[in-house]
Amino acid sequence: MARIFLTGIEISVAQALQRALEIERHQIEHRACGAPVKAFLDADIVFAGGGARNYLPLLRGVRQARPGLPFIVVTRLPETSEWLTALEAGATDYFAAPIPPRQINWFMESVIPRSRSAAA
Repeated sequence: MARIFLTGIEISVAQALQRALEIERHQIEHRACGAPVKAFLDADIVFAGGGARNYLPLLRGVRQARPGLPFIVVTRLPETSEWLTALEAGATDYFAAPIPPRQINWFMESVIPRSRSAAA
C-alpha cells in the first residue's frame, strides 16, 4: 500500500484516479494547489496537475528535497511540448487524461518497488 497525494487535478480525473488506486488499497490524500513543498514530502507518490504554472514549482521543490519521489503530471493536454516540459523538469511520468485503469495499475506495479528500495 502506498501513500499517494493528489493536487491540482481536475475533479472528474481525480475521482477516476482515486477509484483506480483505492481498489489496490492505496491511501489517497488531496492536497491544496499551492500547498508548500513540505506538505508533499511524506508521500510515496505525488500526482499533480493544473498546468505547468501550478505543478512546475512543486515539482522543482520536490526534486530538491526528495529527488527519488515519484512525481506524475496528470493533464488533459496531450501536446508534445507539455509532456516534454514536465519530463525535462524531472517528472517521473506524464499521464494524459482520461487515464485507463490498466495504465495506472501498470505504473503502480512498476514504481512502488523502486520507490521503496530508494527510500531504504
